[in-house]
Amino acid sequence: MDALLTAAGPEAQLSRLLGTAPHRLVAGCVTTGRWESDLRACLDLLADQSAAADGLITEAVAPVVAGGKRLRPLLALATAYATWCCAPDGAAPGRPAREEVCERAVRGGAVAELLHLASLVHDDVMDEADVRHGAPTVNVREGNIRAVLAGDFLLARALAVAGDLGPREGALGCATFVRLCEGQARESATLFDPARTEDAYYEAITGKTAALLSAACRLGAMAAGVDAAAEQALADYGHHLGLAYQLVDDLLDLTGPAYRLGKPAGHDLVEGVFTLPVLHAVRERPRLAGPLAALREDAGDGAVQDVLGEVLASGGPAYARAAVAEQTRHAAGALSAAAGALTPAGHAMLSELVTCLAGRTY
Repeated sequence: MDALLTAAGPEAQLSRLLGTAPHRLVAGCVTTGRWESDLRACLDLLADQSAAADGLITEAVAPVVAGGKRLRPLLALATAYATWCCAPDGAAPGRPAREEVCERAVRGGAVAELLHLASLVHDDVMDEADVRHGAPTVNVREGNIRAVLAGDFLLARALAVAGDLGPREGALGCATFVRLCEGQARESATLFDPARTEDAYYEAITGKTAALLSAACRLGAMAAGVDAAAEQALADYGHHLGLAYQLVDDLLDLTGPAYRLGKPAGHDLVEGVFTLPVLHAVRERPRLAGPLAALREDAGDGAVQDVLGEVLASGGPAYARAAVAEQTRHAAGALSAAAGALTPAGHAMLSELVTCLAGRTY
């Protein structure tokens, strides 16, 4: 375990993340030094928070904390940066100083990421998942009891950091985790149900994905001290970006090669999670309802591949791509509503992030 912790520590994570397109984009809008410093501070904070427990829990959560894209810290910092990037040093009248903005955005990003990590650990228990980020899940390595405790611990640390930032941040942390639970509950209620509605699908991903990205952007806006209207507009930006991001993930689950996904195509079908392209395919081809429902009893490779082939041959993927485009338009509209609080370079950077995160190949 010591070797694993060393190999996956903050410096190793930093090196990996700095090579990815979203992180390069944000670094290019400020400076590489500024981005490395703030991202390292966030990774160090995540490591410190995950280690602030009994050794058994620390060992359990270490691989979970070591993986991932760190999109939530990225969005918290990017949103804060967008209010002053490429502007002269110093604070605008009535606004916090730059170093204070960055420090609070780092902590806000850690709040959103810890909430995310807690939800992943709990999700893996409920899904009986075996692998996360290419490593065995906590429930596989440590058992369900310790996994639940590890998830609870990460949640507690998230809320502690949020509360230290202030009462508004603390309340936002609590409300966001409630929305995560609601999203998971709505998804669980429609497993293997080919009659699942689009509204039910969007309600689930709003809680499971969009709520966290929205919270990350709001925390960045709060750190920057923007007015209430701009804060809401930036939270809306994160919400629509989160929906677009999840829609792309759901498309990739059907169309992406296994070596990129880290799992076989059609994994959501095996789990009984019928996503937007699948739901549209059922409307277009009602005969699919029977084979989809039957996956509850027979999710063997043959049955899954038959259903997957029908979905890919339908208009479902194109319908979902149109939904991605719609959400990216909404994200752009939200940015326009926040334009008064953003520098031109900051506005451009957040716009490009939408393209970068929602424009992945699918």
